[in-house]
Amino acid sequence: MKIYNPADIANLLGVKESTLRKYSILLENAGYKFNRNNQNQRWYNEYDVIALQKLVTLKNSGDMSLKECAEAVYLWVKGDDVTQELTVIDNDTKRYNNDLTELIDMVHHQNKLLENYNKQQHTQNELIKELVQRLNQQQDYIEIRLKERDKMLMQTINDRLETQKQIAAAKEAEAEEQQKQGFFIRLFKR
Repeated sequence: MKIYNPADIANLLGVKESTLRKYSILLENAGYKFNRNNQNQRWYNEYDVIALQKLVTLKNSGDMSLKECAEAVYLWVKGDDVTQELTVIDNDTKRYNNDLTELIDMVHHQNKLLENYNKQQHTQNELIKELVQRLNQQQDYIEIRLKERDKMLMQTINDRLETQKQIAAAKEAEAEEQQKQGFFIRLFKR
């Protein structure tokens, strides 16, 4: 089995040696055991590299704290990863259920707003139809009244013309009468 020094592992993981030391301490606190040399320095094997890569992957997912990531890796190494994974999934499920509940509530609220808006639109459309109908009735009434007024005006004009004709005819008849009478008066006066 190949042994790696901390600098090699840090380069492989893309972290600083101090970060690697921090991750190693977290894993040890969770129960994971690293091999050590006579000077009590950690030396890493392929299994340690896999465990550390798993820790970095879990940390980068952002769903758990570093301590939770270290505990999950330890359980995974021990073979109990299913239990931890279910716990993580359960935590995610609770969080997503809360988010989903909020979204559902928002959708219901928006649906109610849309329903109210549609009702208002329907009411406004009905009011507009009623207003158009009233305006059409008023227009019809105005047109009928204008025709009646025009008819009465024409009747009045015709009556007046007829009266003026009769007056003119009467004056003409009276003038003729006076002319006839004037002729006889002049004739007898002589």
